[in-house]
Amino acid sequence: MTSNHSWDVAKASAAGSMANFLTTKILSVDEAGSLQPSKEILSGSFTGALLLGVAYERSDVCIEIRAENKLDMKKEDNSGRKIHGIVEDEAQNHLETTYSRHLLDELVEEHDDLKISHDCGNFVCNETYFRTLSTEIKNREGGEKIPILFVHLPPIERISFDRQVILVRTLLKSMISIPKMDVVGALIRDELGRVLACRRPPKDQWSGYWEFPGGKIAEGESERAAVEREILEELSISVSAMDEVARISHRYEDRIVDLRIIDCGVVDPNSIILMEHDMSRWLEKDELDDVNWLPADLPIITEWMNEGIP
Repeated sequence: MTSNHSWDVAKASAAGSMANFLTTKILSVDEAGSLQPSKEILSGSFTGALLLGVAYERSDVCIEIRAENKLDMKKEDNSGRKIHGIVEDEAQNHLETTYSRHLLDELVEEHDDLKISHDCGNFVCNETYFRTLSTEIKNREGGEKIPILFVHLPPIERISFDRQVILVRTLLKSMISIPKMDVVGALIRDELGRVLACRRPPKDQWSGYWEFPGGKIAEGESERAAVEREILEELSISVSAMDEVARISHRYEDRIVDLRIIDCGVVDPNSIILMEHDMSRWLEKDELDDVNWLPADLPIITEWMNEGIP
């Protein structure tokens, strides 16, 4: 059987510039090990926890977003336990990660070998994850939770050791500091001078909120190239980006967004096909606040209502 390399990945991921921010610990594969992260969290000295294990049947680095209140051990753990039952009495059937799902979805989009998983198994990995999440949720009931995440690593025959370290370090970096994201939005008008607003679809983290169409600036991409690409992907139209007409930096709970609004001229409303949004509207100046704008977009809208659309 392939050896368990999760401890080696943990040590390598925490080396170098990361060493000042991280503490690594090896957990025993038994009840005592499953309880250790909870004890560390209750000590108050940690601001997050990334748990690692190996899943020999996986082909990707899998981010577990759910832990089940269930144990169904097919084999004995290292202390000889072979339990079929629940992890904790009087607890929920499952618990979700306290890490930002929005950030996880974006990381998965950026890395083909990083996947979201809803199955942490029914062995000690799941037990550890459930106990850790349960402790944090109870410890900070009603308050902001520290990020807790479990990651299953595939055998190194499927994804190299070095690549696994890169992906784990990427996750760790996003947990240590709030990511900063450069984003572009398009000011698109029709022949009447109305502004296009688009609504985020169901199941999106900001479902029901309205925004300027656009998205993230890719590495090495200019703002104008980014907005032209995003509009083609989101609205199925080609635009020619012109001047930047607004810029704002907004702090969300899990990120800082630096938003630039680029004038993309006048388009025919009939040419637009919504590829990522579920609704669009064309708004006059005095109608701009008729929709529920994203927090980053709202100050721009307020300014335009007071001073006019650029």
